[in-house]
Amino acid sequence: MIVLVGILFPILAGLLVPVLKLNKQARNVYVVIASLITSVFVFYLAFESKFTSFTLLNINKIFSIGFRIDGLSKVFLLIIATLWPIATLYATEYMEHEENQDSFFKYYLIAFGIAIGLTFSKNAITMYLFYELLTFLTLPLIMHDSYDRKAQYAGKVYLTVSVLGASIALIGIIILTSVVPNVEFIYSGVINEVVFRNNEFILNIAYILCFIGFGVKAAIIPFTYWLPTCGVAPTPVSALLHAVAVVKAGVFAIMRATHYLFGNANLYGGFAQKVVVTLAILTILYGSVMAVKEKQIKRRLAYSTASNLSYILFVVTLMTREGYVAGMAHMLFHAIIKINLFFIAGAIIIYSGKEYVDDMKGIAKKLPLPMFAFLVASLAMVGMPLTCGFISKYGLIMACVYADNYIALAGIIAIVISSLLTLIYLFNIIIVAYIPGADFDEKKLSKVKSEGLTMKIVFIIITIMIIYFGVNSTSLLEFIETVGKGMI
Repeated sequence: MIVLVGILFPILAGLLVPVLKLNKQARNVYVVIASLITSVFVFYLAFESKFTSFTLLNINKIFSIGFRIDGLSKVFLLIIATLWPIATLYATEYMEHEENQDSFFKYYLIAFGIAIGLTFSKNAITMYLFYELLTFLTLPLIMHDSYDRKAQYAGKVYLTVSVLGASIALIGIIILTSVVPNVEFIYSGVINEVVFRNNEFILNIAYILCFIGFGVKAAIIPFTYWLPTCGVAPTPVSALLHAVAVVKAGVFAIMRATHYLFGNANLYGGFAQKVVVTLAILTILYGSVMAVKEKQIKRRLAYSTASNLSYILFVVTLMTREGYVAGMAHMLFHAIIKINLFFIAGAIIIYSGKEYVDDMKGIAKKLPLPMFAFLVASLAMVGMPLTCGFISKYGLIMACVYADNYIALAGIIAIVISSLLTLIYLFNIIIVAYIPGADFDEKKLSKVKSEGLTMKIVFIIITIMIIYFGVNSTSLLEFIETVGKGMI
């Protein structure tokens, strides 16, 4: 029962935001403390308590609602429970420029509880339930400015593709239940080799459906469009969408389906693997090319997210332990890097009014700390040594080397091309910001304001994390390696 506290506390705290009618300062303190308490509690639950599993409701012999903590849930928890309070802190300054703040923070905290429920899901049905709830509870955040036509359109696109994807994934899960007695997560999968071979065709179809369905949230081709479209949401929401909760929920669900339901050994070499690997490679390249072409900064970062998420999907669908480990590491480190990029983009937009790259000439003179943090995060995205991005990209390439087949070679080529394009679309921003040209008129920056203390603190914290894990990630990687071996 104790796991329900970690899920329900932020939900109840969120519901109380409009009821308490606090002034802005008190409300901001309240939501930050509520998110911190939630994170501390779930960290204790996952890493210190003796809790392992709990079944809340047995629907029938196949379906139940239950919760458990295993290695993969701990890795995903590291992402959401570390970054959500930081994002909440950032939001307290950012949302000073927005309307309906109580409503925003209500859903911001509720979504935290739903993400925790997804993380601690014991089986495919529980995961699917919270996966769907995450869609509906983040929709009001995307449509925060409900009178804006772009926000209305983004909400419609997000809801349509998310529900469509979840429905496709549900069909895959239902097909799976026709073959196995239950869909409770088990490391290496719920299907033994004999059963899988006797039902190979239909189970490969079921896996493709799960991959595509859950992959919608991870913005795979042909569903990539929804991610940049939803960039109209307030930046604290974009940060959660692109770095922490929503898109990573899609990756997390695919990891569950691959390694805890169907089994990588069963899928290895089958036609399903070829289909999903192809989709991942195409998305890697497409996202990077579109990021180079895109001029609006948040949309550019959104396409970048789609590309990097498919790095993870690619190595996970190599169906090897090394790929699984590399995927978890990149999922974690990419979250840290990308959330700072979005935070900084949001600061540039609200304090300068500039959202297109060509308009950001010389902006580093007015916003030195954000642009330095952007530089560090960009170096990490490219894979520069002494940043966490180098650690995870090294792992991605080595996972491909260990796989030792033509599929892995195609992945290496795609990742290298994508990395070069990443250098172009991120450093184009940096060059414009730091080197505006001899004919640049500094009067164009006269209305640019400096970010507040809260944002400064957030940028510094995450920049330190990027560098720290670039030089001291041994313990964390050993933990992820243990998870990859199924020992946790």
